[in-house]
Amino acid sequence: MNQICHNPLENSQYIEVIDLLSYPIAIIDSAGVIRLVNSSWKEFACFKHFNISNWIGIDYLQLCSQGSQTCIPQSLKKILNQDIDYIKIEYHCEDKDCNHFFQLSANKIRINDTDYLMVSHEEVLAKEELIKSQQRLSIAVNAAQIGIWDYDLKTQSLHWDSWMYKIYGICPNQTQAAYNVWENSVHPEDLAQAVDDFNKAVRTGENFESEFRIIRGDGEIRHIQASAKVITDSQRIAIRLVGTNIDITQTKKSETKIYELAYFDQLTKLPNRRLLEDRVCQSLVLNRKLKSYASLLFVDIDNFKSVNALNNHNVGDQVLRALADRISSNIELEATACRLSGDKFMVFLPHISNDKLEAMKHVKSIARKLIQKIQMPLTLNSTAFKLTASIGMTLFNGEAVYIEDLIKQAELAMYKVKESGRNNISFYDPQMQIEILQRKQMENDLERAVLNDEFNLFYQAQVSNHSGVVGAEALLRWFHPEQGIISPDKFIPQLEETGLIVLVGEKVLHDGCKKLQQWASIPEFSQLTLSVNVSSAQLLHEGFSSYVIQLVSQFKIKSGKLKLEITESTFIENIDATIAVMNELASVGVQFSLDDFGTGFSSLSYLKSLPLTELKIDKSFIKDIIKDGSDMAISQTIVNLANSLKFDVIAEGVECAEQQYLLHQIGCNNYQGYHFNRPAEADEFEAFAKNYNKQLRPKPAGAHEQCLTHQSQLRA
Repeated sequence: MNQICHNPLENSQYIEVIDLLSYPIAIIDSAGVIRLVNSSWKEFACFKHFNISNWIGIDYLQLCSQGSQTCIPQSLKKILNQDIDYIKIEYHCEDKDCNHFFQLSANKIRINDTDYLMVSHEEVLAKEELIKSQQRLSIAVNAAQIGIWDYDLKTQSLHWDSWMYKIYGICPNQTQAAYNVWENSVHPEDLAQAVDDFNKAVRTGENFESEFRIIRGDGEIRHIQASAKVITDSQRIAIRLVGTNIDITQTKKSETKIYELAYFDQLTKLPNRRLLEDRVCQSLVLNRKLKSYASLLFVDIDNFKSVNALNNHNVGDQVLRALADRISSNIELEATACRLSGDKFMVFLPHISNDKLEAMKHVKSIARKLIQKIQMPLTLNSTAFKLTASIGMTLFNGEAVYIEDLIKQAELAMYKVKESGRNNISFYDPQMQIEILQRKQMENDLERAVLNDEFNLFYQAQVSNHSGVVGAEALLRWFHPEQGIISPDKFIPQLEETGLIVLVGEKVLHDGCKKLQQWASIPEFSQLTLSVNVSSAQLLHEGFSSYVIQLVSQFKIKSGKLKLEITESTFIENIDATIAVMNELASVGVQFSLDDFGTGFSSLSYLKSLPLTELKIDKSFIKDIIKDGSDMAISQTIVNLANSLKFDVIAEGVECAEQQYLLHQIGCNNYQGYHFNRPAEADEFEAFAKNYNKQLRPKPAGAHEQCLTHQSQLRA
């Protein structure tokens, strides 16, 4: 601290007083020369660039005139030269070491009968923050491209900032802001609502909030979000509005895109499942109130996989778009067509009729119309497509039900059409749901049956006219713990659907080969062959041929003793892979029989390629062979074909002596059916075979009455 007093006591008193204060303080004389400073003064940031080590004797007024504090000298001279005791000055220090707002305070003081000024500097934080806040606001407004406007209701004058002109596409040099300019810019369809929102704000004093479209000066349509604060007078009457306009066009586009992604199929532009469910949900309430019926139609395009298989997926997509157009353009305006997935569509008819029969009639009419439109020829890129559809329908009237259940009902009805041949329509029947539950229960039971080994083999004799029982067909039987023996036609399809057929098929082959090994050691049965049915899922399953070859080796099966029966459906989808497996197995002595021959449409074209040894005449031709000349002719053709290809031929489903006689007449000498014996367990079959071969019956010449009597006895 520098001394300004000769009296040490007085000097000490001033030192203690001003050094206690944290802000810069100096005492200057009437000439403006500094006589005393505190420690904070020496560290004051605004003075650092002066590089002064000793402040005593410095002309403060002259010093201030050199820096950013040029406003200070003149003000201080006033307090020194005039009868003023106190003064405050705000200034902005913009030196390199400091960029803040300060307040200089100067007070007259008397020391030893001499007048001095005590000068202090204090930072004005609020002012600085206000300036910074205004700067940040300005930057943010520009970055966000927010237009600011001010409307004086008394003078009807409107002021726009530069961004308002940019948003509205108006040049401020050509057109000045005015209320009518704004009105003329608002889209005609949105003007009434926008004006109503504005007038409501003026009338109530509440904030103005509105969304509307504008037509810019260049003709472009933009979406605007407008808001304003209403300023009122002492009587709470609106006198002014100050607000903003924000261009939200991109936001609207994004919202529209998000909505489309959430509720519409991107390929066909039809509503998707989510939007469909929303509309059905809303309709259920009204259906319940009006007691009216609504309907869902499940539309599945038949065999659409072939479109993608024979063409590329781009073509498939074009076909789906064309089908979507046909469906959506042939339903009522209030109806909704949606794409569920792939080639599956759904149509929702919200309010049809209060009468159930009338509603069903109307739904059928719509469905048949769709069937007709879908199957009309469709040509794309010079390629013609002829498609059909299966349509399932369900009717409901607002009763408590889950939407998922309604969709499932229509889907079940659609699958019923598929099972019946496709290209048709069907209404949902509760029995369908019962069947689904039964199938699910059977699926669970089958899984348990595989684990618990509930399957056994039965054997049905294959008889030769000349040699008696020459073999057997292994037939699978399921011994259900509660239902007893279940027929294979009730569970084999589900084994195939679930894939369990592979595991069960391996057991059948294993047990069959084991039985062949046992027969080989018994003279009465050593000549027997065994036929085992094999599905496509088994034949083309990885490792199938290796497994069969292993069994042949393990049980020492002689060539020609194991015969695998296949149907046309086994090889029709993948003929090359099927032939490869069959040839591999044929090389170790496994023979192949073509089952149900004559019931397919393409068998003849494959006969020369497949390593077959036998054709089986399907029982559907044997059933009426006695009275139906066509069945006799078909059977004769199959026998001739087998003879020309050097195949064996066997007829299945022979139930009476007269059928056997007629088959013998056309050259078929091998038979299988109830006329000889029913499928039986191994010991019963073996007893029959031993007895039959000991007592070969004479060739039948039976009469029709004998046949009918025998059939009745067998069925009894």
